[in-house]
Amino acid sequence: MSNNNLSNKVAVVTGGADGIGEGIARTLWARGARVIIADIQEEKGEALAGELGVNASFALLDVTDPSSWERLVTELESSPGRLDILVNNAGGGGFGNLDQLTIEEWRKIMALNMDSVFLGCKAASALLQADAGGSIINISSTNANRAWPMFSGYCAAKAGMTMFSKCVAQHFLETNAKVRCNTVHPGPIETPNFRRLSAAEGAEQLMADWQKNNPFTEIGTVEDIGEVVAFLASNEARYVNASEFVAAGGTLL
Repeated sequence: MSNNNLSNKVAVVTGGADGIGEGIARTLWARGARVIIADIQEEKGEALAGELGVNASFALLDVTDPSSWERLVTELESSPGRLDILVNNAGGGGFGNLDQLTIEEWRKIMALNMDSVFLGCKAASALLQADAGGSIINISSTNANRAWPMFSGYCAAKAGMTMFSKCVAQHFLETNAKVRCNTVHPGPIETPNFRRLSAAEGAEQLMADWQKNNPFTEIGTVEDIGEVVAFLASNEARYVNASEFVAAGGTLL
């Protein structure tokens, strides 16, 4: 995998202001990419871009809003005039089985995890194809690979997003576009959101069940995910397409 040099590449990371997105943004930036931290959390995003300094900037983005994506792409077309890497990382979910989830909660989960990826891939498609090609990395979850009734909406959204990503990859192959599309499936990762979920009402039994089923699996770090994304974004991964990369320490065994 060498050092996955990303010099002269431009990357957008959605949900890049904190959590896994922040880890990805930091890793791509450290590999030499120009990173646009795209998030709805303006204060956090601006602070991270300011900390990283040269080759980092913030863009306000609501990933569920088509017009917000259009504005971002227009800005990218103006400067720097290209896009090489799109990381659709923004997402999230909550507790709720079939009996508990409301239709409003279901739609919110689908919008954040599926609509966002559709909108991002569609909006950035032309710009990704404009130069020598690009790489789309969609952040899925091990919940796309294994049913968990208390996360039924999130599982369904991530599974749907994973299959959509394969369709995107196939579309670019059929149109002879040099754009790859892969998914990364993190297991439990130490983030502020993971800590909130772990402390939520009803989470104690879920965590106990997870630890019982995964006695040798430790909680991962955002850097673990960032390294996988950096590889998929690099030229070393030129032959990797329509694939699922599980970064979960054996969670699915």
